Amino acid sequence: MDDCRHLPPVCHRYQRAAELLGRRWSAAVIRAAMEGPARFTEIRGSVDGLSARLLAERLRELEAAGLMERRVLGGGAVEYRLTEKGQALTRVVREIEAWVAAWDQPPAGDQPPAGDDATGAPSPPGQQADVDPPATAPTRRPR
Repeated sequence: MDDCRHLPPVCHRYQRAAELLGRRWSAAVIRAAMEGPARFTEIRGSVDGLSARLLAERLRELEAAGLMERRVLGGGAVEYRLTEKGQALTRVVREIEAWVAAWDQPPAGDQPPAGDDATGAPSPPGQQADVDPPATAPTRRPR
């Protein structure tokens, strides 16, 4: 007798989307773009540890998937923004942020930047985060 449950197959479209969003830095790039149109250097500056090479690669992938749009501005400047399809992920990203705030405890001594809440979102102007900065800054090893 077979005691194993037989689960339904995972949808191929779901798997393809999960793999795109789960690639290293993809979700962070989408999260940064949720703030509105941004230039390459602005996105890179908002995602700690993201190299220019990997950002360019992720932006190309997200653009090819129809989630990001690249717009050339006057003077050769370029900005990136979420497409309607990309903006549809906002609710998903907010739910992940809520899950992180409820379930993912930061490692000991690791504090969010001053002015940020547990989700990493900036506190509204005039409000401070409920986190006291550590007496001394923890040292981190390069990744």
